[in-house]
Amino acid sequence: MKSQSDLSGTRRGPGAAAKAPRKMGTRSHAGIAAPRRSDPKMFVDILFGAPLSGIEAVRSIREGYPARILKSASSFFGVPDARIQNIAHVPASTASRLEKNEAKIDAAATERVYRMGTVTRMAIEVLEDEGAAIQWMRQPNRALGDIAPLELMDTEPGAVAVRQVLNAIATGGVA
Repeated sequence: MKSQSDLSGTRRGPGAAAKAPRKMGTRSHAGIAAPRRSDPKMFVDILFGAPLSGIEAVRSIREGYPARILKSASSFFGVPDARIQNIAHVPASTASRLEKNEAKIDAAATERVYRMGTVTRMAIEVLEDEGAAIQWMRQPNRALGDIAPLELMDTEPGAVAVRQVLNAIATGGVA
């Protein structure tokens, strides 16, 4: 299993370049580039940037993430925009309007995206492969009542259940 420091870069929060090595292609950038609409880089910043925790995480969540992070997450996971919008509880029309106005999603939706990122980071660390982690997050899991881990990211209890399964995998338990 990779250590937290193996996956953390020097950045904080979405919007700047990730600098951590990854199994499936490296996203190492010298500067900050504005992501394209379907570019997963913004979501990747949550995964591979320096982990936000404590007060930093609270501030970032309260400030809100740019609405385009929803498309970034759907591109990262290879799922329709509607799936991520549903998990974040942001209606498609609201997401479209916010993105068009270059606005931010609210704190509750931001927290759901943050949770999605931190749990996915854990899955990548435990499974030691980004592609395997993405697949694992998207597919129904027997240990989670045949619900895909990604679908449980809309609530903290759901994320706790997913973390428990990942901890069982990491320690050789049954999951």
